[in-house]
Amino acid sequence: MKKSFLKLSVFLAFSIGLSTTVLTSCSSDNNSVYNIAIDGGNLETQTFKELIIDPKINSTNATYTWFNHTENNNISNQPVLKYIFDQPGEYKLSLKIDYFDGRVELITYTVNVTKSDDYNYITLDLNQIDLSNGIPTVGGKIWKDTFTEDALLQQGIFTFKHSAYPEYSTWLGFTLSNSNDNTNHLMSEESWFGNQWGSMTKGGVDGEGTPFLVSFPDNKPHPSLLQPGETIKVGRFSAVVTLDDENRYTAVKTSVAISPWPYYSILEGDYYSRKFEEGDYFALHVYGVDKDQKLTSAEPVTHYFVDFRNGVNTINTNWNTVDLSSLGEVKYLLFFLETTDIGDWGANTPFYFTMDKLTVDKIDK
Repeated sequence: MKKSFLKLSVFLAFSIGLSTTVLTSCSSDNNSVYNIAIDGGNLETQTFKELIIDPKINSTNATYTWFNHTENNNISNQPVLKYIFDQPGEYKLSLKIDYFDGRVELITYTVNVTKSDDYNYITLDLNQIDLSNGIPTVGGKIWKDTFTEDALLQQGIFTFKHSAYPEYSTWLGFTLSNSNDNTNHLMSEESWFGNQWGSMTKGGVDGEGTPFLVSFPDNKPHPSLLQPGETIKVGRFSAVVTLDDENRYTAVKTSVAISPWPYYSILEGDYYSRKFEEGDYFALHVYGVDKDQKLTSAEPVTHYFVDFRNGVNTINTNWNTVDLSSLGEVKYLLFFLETTDIGDWGANTPFYFTMDKLTVDKIDK
């Protein structure tokens, strides 16, 4: 009897290996019996990167169910899985194939998701700031508090310095606009002073009419005010971005574009500015400052909106990505403009630029 039992056990094990494997899924279909079960193996991917799993089965006589057992949810009903994980970790996935003739197949996968380089990136999202009650302007609206003293312009971890002098209808630092206007207002009724709010891109990085920052910064200061190792008096400058105190951050990048007022002044000249010639330039300088009010880098990041030092060229009117990573760990970002058109009273070129998608990397604690 013992020998017969052993023979029967071996026969059953052999039969299961060749033909039918009985498995129970971790989904809501806990009583399913699968005719074929296949281990798809281990896969590697990164957060925010699209994972594609093609099991090479594409029958029109079947339905497909991809299930994420780690998070207990269906993630696709397509033969080929295309999926993005936003959290690192190990994930158990399965593909259940229900054929119309009653056969059922199951393919299982183990996916190891590691952090991508941009996992901790935090990017400024200006769409989160309501402009519906903003001040009307040509082609859109500007932030309602553009001319309000001590108003706070903030989104998420980013605070943008803004100063206003209502009695003079003047402001400094940063404000917000969604104007799609990029015309020359030299001869318009309100001239440029009433039309400071456009961008040559006609909108933010997300497209025409989407919001972007307008900055009216200071001229690049004398080097004595920005000495490595010395305490920087951040409060004395107009265009400052402050990051929150909850975490530590390294600078990553931002997108910038030239404003219409300096663009047309440089291109054609006006009552205050001369047309640029060979040797002229119009540049943005960005400095990083740490929590101890010290520079994070001996040299700023410099971006040339206009660079005619090697001959007169066309002026780029698109959004340009500026790499800020050389600034390292920052608490503050300081923005300045510099021009070669200088008069007795200082810079003649209008000091405006537009910015969007400022990005920093949160440092893991």
